[in-house]
Amino acid sequence: MTTQTDPASASPTTERRSTGAGTDQRAVTARRRPRRRTTGSIKQVGLFVALLLGSLIMLLPLAWVALSSLKAPEEILQLPVKWLPDNFFNFSNYVQLFAQYDFGRYIVNSFVVTGIGIVTSLVIALLGAYAFAYFTFPFKEPLFLVVLALFMVPQEALVIPMYLMISGAGLTNTYVGLAFPDLFTVLGLYLLRQFMEGIPYSYVEAARVDGASDLRILIRIITPMVAPAIVVFIIIKFMFTWNTFLWPMLVAQNESMYTVTVGLVNFAGGEFNQWNLINAATMISMIPTIILFITLQRYLVKGVAMSGMK
Repeated sequence: MTTQTDPASASPTTERRSTGAGTDQRAVTARRRPRRRTTGSIKQVGLFVALLLGSLIMLLPLAWVALSSLKAPEEILQLPVKWLPDNFFNFSNYVQLFAQYDFGRYIVNSFVVTGIGIVTSLVIALLGAYAFAYFTFPFKEPLFLVVLALFMVPQEALVIPMYLMISGAGLTNTYVGLAFPDLFTVLGLYLLRQFMEGIPYSYVEAARVDGASDLRILIRIITPMVAPAIVVFIIIKFMFTWNTFLWPMLVAQNESMYTVTVGLVNFAGGEFNQWNLINAATMISMIPTIILFITLQRYLVKGVAMSGMK
């Protein structure tokens, strides 16, 4: 015969034991939590210190160039090395760039060439990416792989045939000739196509049912959706085109068509380099890229985050 125990008649000792066991368990858990938090805090501090040191190492050359742009020539060549200039308001090097040299013309040329390259390559990339993402045609994937294979061909290997084409067409010393290698970029086609494939095809299908043309669908629907990818492409394209040196040096045979990178060569001689002017010109050449990055930083982070989610 089994005897049932009434829960209400449980002894107080048993309740105290169970309560005490629960209290001990919570105490053990409470003692463990600070250790985990302390370990996580140490890791975060270590990561912060490592990133801070890395940032300082990367900013050290930039600080040297910025300070040297305010120095006189004898200060830069002084030994032992002198970091700080005698006069922090010595802007004579910057004034000399625009007074003695036509550096303003170089900046204008760089902006025009970079603008042509960005606009043409972006338009071609949008059209090509839309075709590869939303159209079906024979040999679609093999053709896309062939286009991607152009990534493996360095620009230096194409310099001679491209120069023969530009020279034969009489486009040397022209903006079109300077921007010729940047009229199409494989990176833009690949980047935009990957983003477009993440957009549901139902949007395009519904627009076609409503009678919209493919060009209107691309401009009014698809382009706003891939805006973060476009911003990423513009920043990358701007940096590469703005800083290119080999092709403008070959095509710009007249000083009036020099870009900023080619114009920097004017301050370097066979026996003496004008380091004060080189540093000042370098600082000026970095300003457009820095402004562009700061202005579009929010869209750049969003575009990178979206690409990581795919």
